[in-house]
Amino acid sequence: MHEPASATNVGDVNQRVSSEVRAWLGRRQLTQRALAQQLGISATSLSFRMKGKTPWSIAELVAVSSWLQISLAQLLGDELVNEKNPQPVAEGSSFSVAGGGFEPPTSGL
Repeated sequence: MHEPASATNVGDVNQRVSSEVRAWLGRRQLTQRALAQQLGISATSLSFRMKGKTPWSIAELVAVSSWLQISLAQLLGDELVNEKNPQPVAEGSSFSVAGGGFEPPTSGL
């Protein structure tokens, strides 16, 4: 099971998306070269995305899902789609957004 997506593991999210893209290409018996042509990018650029070195754009993922004739949710996979990020803070916790001393003085009106 993967950890929830967060700002600290965006690379993991890109790897997971690439794994799903790779799996769907295999299911459809399509090549990465054909996908690169469809997206209008070089094979090298696609390779960087597939290796998680370059993040996928939303527009690219929409184009990939359309080309594969699947929903964006199918392309991303249930686990990634259903993650909640960030995790909510429990009520009554002592977590604060700003440290002490950041609130300006008020006149008491």
